[in-house]
Amino acid sequence: MNALKKYLLPLFLLFLLMACEDEADNNPYDDLEYPSEEIETVELDKQSLEGLHQDIFLPTCANSGCHDGNFEPDFRTIQSTYNTMVGHVALKGDPSGDITMRVVAGDADESMLIYRLTENLPNSSGIMPLSVEPDSDWNAKQSEHIDNIKAWINAGAKNSIEG
Repeated sequence: MNALKKYLLPLFLLFLLMACEDEADNNPYDDLEYPSEEIETVELDKQSLEGLHQDIFLPTCANSGCHDGNFEPDFRTIQSTYNTMVGHVALKGDPSGDITMRVVAGDADESMLIYRLTENLPNSSGIMPLSVEPDSDWNAKQSEHIDNIKAWINAGAKNSIEG
């Protein structure tokens, strides 16, 4: 029995050593195929919620001190943009009292968002956006951006995430 114990420990250690060498020689990550460095870009529909968020709301409106989550509407994400605009009562209505909702799905003319982008609301801070970030193309494409927002609203202000 003592002879068996004498040889059992070295055999066990030899077995462990051989097992470790096999694993080290067979790295499971060696055969992975990595994607090329080229990143495929997808052109978003400029009149979809995703396109509007990418082109307008995130670079132009979700800046510090504005619609960055400190108050609604919140333009930090696509979801927060939709959930704080569509079907929500505007904090301030137009002077006539006719426009009361931030975004009325299907009716851009009844949506405060369009009013705030095109008219100076009395007793407010002015026409939106109040300031433009350096990475925003709002000044160069203002008319196009407003037309795209109107088209999205008039098409039902769909939450593209849901379809």
